[in-house]
Amino acid sequence: MAAMVTCALVSCEPPPAPAVTVTVRARTETGTAVANADVFAGPTLVARTDREGLARLDIRGAEGDTFYVRVDCPTGFRSPNEPLSVRRLGIAATTALPEYDVVCHEIRHTLVVAVRAEGGADLPVLYLGKEVARTDRSGAAHVTVAMDVHERIELMIGTSGKDNEKIHPQNPVSVFEMPDHDDMQVFPVTFTRDVKKAPPRAGGRRISVF
Repeated sequence: MAAMVTCALVSCEPPPAPAVTVTVRARTETGTAVANADVFAGPTLVARTDREGLARLDIRGAEGDTFYVRVDCPTGFRSPNEPLSVRRLGIAATTALPEYDVVCHEIRHTLVVAVRAEGGADLPVLYLGKEVARTDRSGAAHVTVAMDVHERIELMIGTSGKDNEKIHPQNPVSVFEMPDHDDMQVFPVTFTRDVKKAPPRAGGRRISVF
């Protein structure tokens, strides 16, 4: 009878399981921490990564329940296409927090183009008609640009002008595309020049028929 009275006054349902804390770590492809990445449960912002790229979430529910959260990377990064699957698993207080990794892909990367112009000393390297570098005595030059992934750049080695009218090829062009990481690519060209021919020399003895 006492037990029935107790259940009438106090709910006999077991108390809810305590929350379990997990961490979400946001990083770049190379492992650099990404701060200010927002973590959403549905439409609700529940956490934001700190300077170390870490965000802590308190997960409630039954043991083994799976929850899905969305990570929105900050400006300059591409967010993951798929949500992050997080499970509620009870752990001892001394155990390290469960950690879930997420990669924020950098949208812009650095491309270095190494110009190797054999026989092309002191020539301008042009981008959109403007000189961005000039080959040295060996024909070498470097161009560094920051671009979005899959963005393309067209470079030209300029040969305009009277001094270069006999150089071949004339104004060679090459197109470079930015991959999803910092990269170095080569613009190789071998130039030739027309050789000025000497006038033919008069040879042999002149014979007169008169």
